[in-house]
Amino acid sequence: MFSEQLLERRLQFAGSFLILGLLIEAVSIVWTRPIAFVVFVGLGGLFFAAGILLYLYSLVSVKADASKR
Repeated sequence: MFSEQLLERRLQFAGSFLILGLLIEAVSIVWTRPIAFVVFVGLGGLFFAAGILLYLYSLVSVKADASKR
């Protein structure tokens, strides 16, 4: 499933975090309990932010690794 190249593997992992965060947020939208907001912001937002940060870190770090060679 995951690629052999470092950049592609990191981007796929970041995309997986984003998709998981969006799925958590989509499920919590239809949930009518008060805890749904906490799940939406807390858990969904955490996965979404982690995916964005991992995406940005992977772009910066692989570019820096390639310039060292």
